[in-house]
Amino acid sequence: MNYKQIVEKNKKLSAILKNPQAKEVLRQWLLTELAYTSNHIEGNTLTRKETELTITKGITGSGKPLKEYMEAANHADAFKLALALSDSKKEITEDDILNVHKQILKGINGEYDGRYRSVRVRIAGSCVVMPNPLKVPQKMKELVSFINSKTLTAPELSIAAHFKFVSIHPFVDGNGRAGRLLMNLILLKAGFQPVIIRPRDRKIYINSIEKGQLTDDLTAYNAFMFKALERSLDTYIEMFDNDKPDIQPAKLMKISDFAKAAGVPTSTVRYYLRAGKIKPVSKTQGDYMLFSREQVKEIKTIKDNF
Repeated sequence: MNYKQIVEKNKKLSAILKNPQAKEVLRQWLLTELAYTSNHIEGNTLTRKETELTITKGITGSGKPLKEYMEAANHADAFKLALALSDSKKEITEDDILNVHKQILKGINGEYDGRYRSVRVRIAGSCVVMPNPLKVPQKMKELVSFINSKTLTAPELSIAAHFKFVSIHPFVDGNGRAGRLLMNLILLKAGFQPVIIRPRDRKIYINSIEKGQLTDDLTAYNAFMFKALERSLDTYIEMFDNDKPDIQPAKLMKISDFAKAAGVPTSTVRYYLRAGKIKPVSKTQGDYMLFSREQVKEIKTIKDNF
């Protein structure tokens, strides 16, 4: 980890965010981006656009399960709660964590929202054994004490707390989303901005956690998380870089524009992507897929031969 570089980038971003408009733009963008990425890691199938429309306009009309729309809206509200908590000078408490979790599962699972689990749990496909439910309350008290001890730098503390949290697995459902929000709450309280875990990095992310849980070797986990933090800072800074030219709109297009140019629905392009018939030529720092004009011609060939 190049901690000095992370600090320097955060200083640069903090200077940018002294502008209230810039701060508001970033926070509004993060409402959708964090909901989309965090939920997607857990299997939610809403697109970024569907996530944004759900959060900003309450639109839930693309025929997907109601639960997925509720997860998008709930995550946005949970992030708003984290923002409010980050503005407080008070230390993080167990109640704060429980309230964030309650918001995540609001209206989805009233039996478990904001309540520690009382049963043993296993993660599908994992050999990791989670703590006995009887130990969860004490382990959470110890976690909160660790968070408020501030014995590490904010990035180190947030990433360590995230690992400890998901290893306790205190809830029946919503642990990943709550753990990532807790990590970002710690960063926000210290003057940093949230870490974005890209959906395309899901496997690396999960495997690094599992390796740490099984071997106590956190090298891969720490390397992944600090890289994600630095990349997130780069993304935020890039958003406000007035000297950077626009991405060549005539050459590279986001998926909706690409589908329109090719004369097919966006869902068709996504279907071809899943089938491996076409691949984006690039991705933005924010993980948006980009396609070239030349690929528009490929769509006709795919349609004729698929």
